Amino acid sequence: MLFRSIFEAHKESVLSLCGSSYTSEQMETWFEDRTHEIHHPSIHAGQLFVAEQDGRVLGFFGFCPGEVTLLFVRPEAAGSGLGSKLFALAVHHAEAEHHGPVIVVATVNSRPFYEKHGFVVVEESFFVRGATEMRFEVFKMQRVSQPQPSNPSVKGTGLRPAPYVER
Repeated sequence: MLFRSIFEAHKESVLSLCGSSYTSEQMETWFEDRTHEIHHPSIHAGQLFVAEQDGRVLGFFGFCPGEVTLLFVRPEAAGSGLGSKLFALAVHHAEAEHHGPVIVVATVNSRPFYEKHGFVVVEESFFVRGATEMRFEVFKMQRVSQPQPSNPSVKGTGLRPAPYVER
């Protein structure tokens, strides 16, 4: 089912790509008591898009007006340009019904990626997970450079971002 595929991609991305930026205790706690259901609200709202190749979810993004809420790629897609293409699409959707800066909350490891795309830290923060209430450092960022192209596309990549809404 799509929910599980998205969650699997999310978990694989975090566990592989965030490990050097957080402690082993934090990594063990990150998905404690979390299931594929965490993505249901975004999918039902039409605010989550996936990129697939050969039926496998390689990455996805979520958004709401004024914010890119999710951006994850599987480890094998990291560094391929997929994240940048998905992020351009995510910003485009986040800007669609919003007048003001677009924000993103970045993990320690993803901060340089967002800086490369013209975002700067406006606030240091954290989120809490698990029974032990483990704290995870994150950064609220907003764009200060020129806007992304008005109609970003992933044409020619062999990937198909598509909204999925369960009915």
